[in-house]
Amino acid sequence: MSEIEDFDDDCFKEIRIAPAFMCPDKRREFLHNKVKNLPEHIQEKIIVLKNIQLDYIKLEEEFFQKLYALESEYHDRYQQLHDKRHSIIAGTVEPPTEKPKFNAITEDGGSDDTLNEWDYAVVEDFYVDVHENCKGIPNFWLTILKNVKAFAVLIHERDESVLKKLNDIKSIFDKVESFTIEFHFDQNEYFSNSVLTRKYYLRTTADKERPFSFDGLEMYKTEGCTIEWYKGMSLTQGVYQTNSTDECKESFESFFDIFNVSDSLLNDEENLRFRDIDFELAYFIRDKLIPRAILYFTGDIIDDGDNAREFGDFNYLFDDSASVSVSEESAETIENTDIGDCIGSHESAY
Repeated sequence: MSEIEDFDDDCFKEIRIAPAFMCPDKRREFLHNKVKNLPEHIQEKIIVLKNIQLDYIKLEEEFFQKLYALESEYHDRYQQLHDKRHSIIAGTVEPPTEKPKFNAITEDGGSDDTLNEWDYAVVEDFYVDVHENCKGIPNFWLTILKNVKAFAVLIHERDESVLKKLNDIKSIFDKVESFTIEFHFDQNEYFSNSVLTRKYYLRTTADKERPFSFDGLEMYKTEGCTIEWYKGMSLTQGVYQTNSTDECKESFESFFDIFNVSDSLLNDEENLRFRDIDFELAYFIRDKLIPRAILYFTGDIIDDGDNAREFGDFNYLFDDSASVSVSEESAETIENTDIGDCIGSHESAY
């Protein structure tokens, strides 16, 4: 008889597990039952303490409502600088030459990851559209998106020609507790929209049914927009002929899928992971990418390179057919999907 067969149920009666290692539902049930079995005078104290916690939550609600109002106020002041930046990038203003007010970055030469000839060829190819007599800074926003792994993994080669027409990314604080991310485009051959948007709604008060779950400003709803594709130019769907005369639609992975997401799809139990990714991306665009755009362009801020965890399967969420598997190329780059490791930290040159 093997060692495993010698064990019986009595062997496991003494095995104990800390609540922290239980699955969430079991842990909640275990702790609730544990509290119910405490002496009555302790349970009475717990009620008082939880009432105090509700008072704390009310203060938190007030804090986050004022915080949103303050962010909205400063957003208007930031926008003046963003407008000045946009005029330079677009080439509508030629700024006078200035001396840097910052410390110049010097390479110490100590890295083993020095660029070789092939690397430089890739860089030169990436900036092939930048000419000596160009206006503004060509491909500014496309370059930034491709410099950040969280977005680069969502961009496919066929997306780039229209993303070169991306002239600005803005965040708009709405009067209600929400904000909108706007992608502004020059006239192009793919769609008629001049602006593509995603709107995110924020909860600044506790849920009456579950007040103790309140954890500050929380996104709970999102709205995309309809892209008005010109005939035959959609980057997310195509039509092909079958052996018969029938036409069939086929979905393609594209950066522009992010504008088509439905709130009901993100709130589906199986897609909660993608919802969290989507919300994190929205905060990242609003709080980091837009205000520090030039630093992502120049590499003064980089995402956490070797430890970044990519999530190319995010496109799969928007595939209406739900039959197209994650591409082999994406599957090779995905190690896991912890968004925090991908965009939650960065290194600064200063």
